[in-house]
Amino acid sequence: MHAQPDGQADVLVPPVYDILWTVVGLGVPALLLAVLVLLAVRATRRPPAPSRAAAAARRHAAVVHVAAWTVAVVALPLLGYGALPGLHAVLRAYARSVGGSGFLGGGVLVGLTPAGVGLAFLLVHAVGELTWPRPSGTLRRASLRPRAVRDVAPPRVRRLTWTWAALLAVTLAGCALVAEPDGRSVARTFLGGAATHSPFPGWFYGLPLLVAAGLVLAGQEVVLRLVTRRAAVADAADAWDLGLRRLSAHRVLRGTQLVLGATAGAVLVVAGVAVRGLGDVTVDGATPSGSTAYLLGGTALAVVGLAVLVVAVALTLQQGDAAVAPAPADDAAAAVAR
Repeated sequence: MHAQPDGQADVLVPPVYDILWTVVGLGVPALLLAVLVLLAVRATRRPPAPSRAAAAARRHAAVVHVAAWTVAVVALPLLGYGALPGLHAVLRAYARSVGGSGFLGGGVLVGLTPAGVGLAFLLVHAVGELTWPRPSGTLRRASLRPRAVRDVAPPRVRRLTWTWAALLAVTLAGCALVAEPDGRSVARTFLGGAATHSPFPGWFYGLPLLVAAGLVLAGQEVVLRLVTRRAAVADAADAWDLGLRRLSAHRVLRGTQLVLGATAGAVLVVAGVAVRGLGDVTVDGATPSGSTAYLLGGTALAVVGLAVLVVAVALTLQQGDAAVAPAPADDAAAAVAR
């Protein structure tokens, strides 16, 4: 970036954005495909089901989970590469309504891609829960103990999804406060000139991202309630049925934490690159007007963002505990307790 003495700045998009888009366009689908392979390998190592109904329920849950990741893989290029013209039209209209060019809607779409993939992922899980195998036969069973989402959803992973969402909200709020009035750039003044850097996640990008994150969180909680309230597995102990519910909830949360973590991490990286760019400027291509504080601050933001991305990806590859039939003594004790 080069700043001019009259206060104007030549805004250049750094090569890092090409790298980031390559990662989004190629790396993320490769990651999702790797998850599908891991799911297939793990399916061959599951413990035996205690009954036919339990085997059918576990098979249904596995099919839903693999289908959800498959749809996520398909949805990524559809969203990211403009295969949904209706969505493009909406985002172009949004960009124009706030005083920007319709071309800028493409930048908003890049930020919304993880949330769009997450909503497609959750939709498949919701359909899977709504089509859960119903009890059949003359003998049916149901647990008399009421269940809540907190009994089913792994608390650590669920808290993490809300932590990522909170980090995203705080980051976007801070960026909105320091952004230029256009909501998509950040500026710095110094002796002899000023510099501006864009894109920057101000309110122009932040508002759609916050709405999308809210939809993902709402969808997550709806699906978790469907998991909690679905029909009990016939001919299986309560402990086994609860284990399968917890496995399903973990699968849902594993996807949503990736979506929210990837969004928060990417926003931090983009903000860090922009702030760092303000610390490395020259006037008339000769006089350096850099700032160590901007360089260090931008680098710190980018490093934190990359760390969030690494953690989110690592947790996505973490498998949930398989539902295991309880020991006969435990099953008998549970029957006596009922």
